Formats: sequence, structure tokens, C-alpha cells
Amino acid sequence: MSGDIVYADIKTVQISSSKHSPPLQKTDSHHYGIFQKAGCAMIILLVVIIIVLSIFVIQLNSARHSKANNESIKKHCTGKNKSGTNSSIDSSNSSTANQSCPSEDWQLHGGKCYWVSETKNSWGKSQADCAAKNSELIVIRDFIDMSFLWLHLKASNLYWIGLSNSAGGKLWVWMDNSSFDSDLFSIKGSSTGTRSMKCAYVSRAEIVAENCEKNHQWICGL
Repeated sequence: MSGDIVYADIKTVQISSSKHSPPLQKTDSHHYGIFQKAGCAMIILLVVIIIVLSIFVIQLNSARHSKANNESIKKHCTGKNKSGTNSSIDSSNSSTANQSCPSEDWQLHGGKCYWVSETKNSWGKSQADCAAKNSELIVIRDFIDMSFLWLHLKASNLYWIGLSNSAGGKLWVWMDNSSFDSDLFSIKGSSTGTRSMKCAYVSRAEIVAENCEKNHQWICGL
């Protein structure tokens, strides 16, 4: 009898152990699933970090390249190069203008040189000053000249230009003896009759006929 009891007890213990084993296996499986999900999340996070860092590096390199280009353009615009001459980027096209201006008082724009006065004088004295600089009052020939006026002139100021007509005449002529093209520009006040010679000044808004003895600032051109 005692042998039967021992056998029964062992069998009972084995049965009891077998009943408790499935929850342990279930717990291990659950933990494994959590670790697997955590591992996948970490991999995804690392991939995202790598992508973000790559974008940051690309943007940083692009910013440095842009800064270098801007410094190069600024160097040209300030007119300082190794030989001490002035240089600038041609604003009218993609080519670089290598022309130099007479001095730092001149501004290089689109391969042309311009000198803008800070004082005022009559048209005749203004032209004489330009002649002393081996130049002449600006002749507006093309878009480069027009863009200079728009970019560099103060909106409220008036400047003599190389355009005039003879006393009592109606024909406007530039300093280089070329005819004025009324299809490109109109001169405000040019129709007003007068016996005296008329000269033209320019602002950012218009070209105006004026008594040549009036005092305005002026622009010399090369």
C-alpha cells in the first residue's frame, strides 16, 4: 500500500507540474515578442536618425558653398582683387565683366563704369567735371544703364544726364551725338516752348526737361 501511495504522489506531482508549465512558456513567448518589437523600433529609429543627419550634412555643405559664392561676388562688387583693380559680376548676363574703373570713386556695373556726384551743379559744369575725368555725362544706351539707375540711385534725387537740345530746338541729342529715341523714353516737359537750351535730368521715375542753369547732381559714364 505504501508503495502505491508513493507512486500516486509522484504522479500527482508530475501532473501538477505539467499543468503549470504552459503559463511559463506563454510568458517567455510574450517577452520575446516585446523584445522583438523593441528591436524593430530601435532599427527604425536609427534609420530615421541617419536620414536626418544626412539631410543636415547636405544642407550644411550647400550653405557653405552658397556662402563661398556670396563672398566671391562681394569681393568682385567691392572692386578688390589681387592686382588692386576693380571688378564686378555682369548683372545683365551670366558672364563676368573684367573691366576696371579709373578709381574707387567709380562704380562698376555690367562692364561699365559710373561716377555719381554728391554735390550739385549746372548741366554745363557737370559735363565739364565729367570731361576732366576723361568721361562724359551718362548716355543711356541699353538695359545695363537703366538697371544701374534703378539699383544705385536714390529715389528722391535728381541727376543730370548727357541729353540736351539746342535753344528753341525740338531735337534731343545725346552727348555722343546719337539721336534720342522717343520710342524708348519720353521726356517730361519737353514740349514746353522756351528760347533757352534745355537739358535733361533723370530720377528713378522719369526723365525731365530742365533749364540747364539749374543745379542738380550728375552722373558720369565710361
